[in-house]
Amino acid sequence: MAVPEFYSGKTLYPAIAVLIGLSALFGLAILPRLAPRGGGMTGKPAPALSVPVVANGDPGARLDLANLAGQAVVLDFWATHCPPCMVQSPIVDRVARRFEKDGLVVIGINVDEPAEVARRYAQQKGLSFPIALDDSGDAVRSYGVNSIPTLVVIDRQGKVVAYVSGLVDEGSLSEMVAAAL
Repeated sequence: MAVPEFYSGKTLYPAIAVLIGLSALFGLAILPRLAPRGGGMTGKPAPALSVPVVANGDPGARLDLANLAGQAVVLDFWATHCPPCMVQSPIVDRVARRFEKDGLVVIGINVDEPAEVARRYAQQKGLSFPIALDDSGDAVRSYGVNSIPTLVVIDRQGKVVAYVSGLVDEGSLSEMVAAAL
């Protein structure tokens, strides 16, 4: 008995490959946009945060969000192995410099890398804001970060006013910061 052409390897395997590719695309591109960002924390008090400084501050000191009460804060979750993070870091730095006189504090939180890697990157790129390390993974869990880059904007009252995963353009980030100030 002859096998129909549809069931032969010539057409079945490419069809399976296309199906797998479309499923992966759906999983990577669509599902993250359907899931609530940051566990739906926008409008809620920012979770506690204490992370060690690795660059642009006293190495070994801890940055504690509770000590920044009354100031607007941007948390930038990133890593050097993340190409979109590399595009976003100069944007975040320009916004940090622009709003520093208005009381904005920006904290870069490196995930999944040794302190020396984060420190070297900050120095090479001339980043002005403190770089901390989420060495325990507590910050990522507390803020519901499931992809990088992720930006969390916290207003002067300590509430999360914006939570964005993926690239953010400078104009949009500036607007979010201005609203938090």
